[in-house]
Amino acid sequence: AQRAGAKVTIYARDLLPQARSSRATGSWTPDSRIALTGTAGPDFPALWEQMARTSFKYYRSYLGLPGEPVEFLDRYTLTDFARGDPAAPSPPDPLGFAKLEHLIDDLTPRSELMPQGATPFDSPFVYRNSSLTFNVANYGHTLMTDFLAGGGTIKRREFHAPAELAELPEKVVINCPGYAARALWQDDSVTPVRGQISWLIPQRELNYGVYYHGVFMLPRRDGIVIQAVEGGDMKGYGDDTEVPDHGETERAIAVMADLYSRFRMSPRA
Repeated sequence: AQRAGAKVTIYARDLLPQARSSRATGSWTPDSRIALTGTAGPDFPALWEQMARTSFKYYRSYLGLPGEPVEFLDRYTLTDFARGDPAAPSPPDPLGFAKLEHLIDDLTPRSELMPQGATPFDSPFVYRNSSLTFNVANYGHTLMTDFLAGGGTIKRREFHAPAELAELPEKVVINCPGYAARALWQDDSVTPVRGQISWLIPQRELNYGVYYHGVFMLPRRDGIVIQAVEGGDMKGYGDDTEVPDHGETERAIAVMADLYSRFRMSPRA
């Protein structure tokens, strides 16, 4: 709205780094649980594609800035099965999430099967791709700085009922409270997804991500993300727990420790 020329005020209860978004993995995954196939409607894929392409164009403008608020990182997926193998296990998806990423295959590098011995990993099949990644700490700081430099205003406020929006002096309100919309609008269709993420201290020399045996590892400038995602998109669906699960953390780290104990050589970018 500000870039379109509007004078904008942001009303928020929490600011970065307290906001939930600051604890996200930092991956650009525009179709992740975006909609259910049965309820999105036939026109949604075209609308989603337009939004995703606009999003990518916007984020691309942050590449190369100081602090690397947005960058491309290589990611390796290690599996026991080749892609397309009917014997490969498939994560359950009883709700039928829409899969739309194929509509923007031309935007980012495609995944490639690495030759045996070309990587330090000893898995039967190793796939590599490059993915857009957010350095959330610096990206959030950059957004806030740009917004304030452009004349924007931020006011701390919590809304408890939609009627309170009428008290605002602004004539136009863009409603984007995220998960808080469940309580604010009494909308039970807004569904939480438990996103338990463990953090290790940052290591500058680690510049690639890995998915192995249901565990996802991604380096960020402010720490290394370790997340157990063995349940696929259904893991944590409907669970709003934010209390850390230390047992899950220890199991996820043990999976990665086992992988790296069998490294054949030092990893290369």
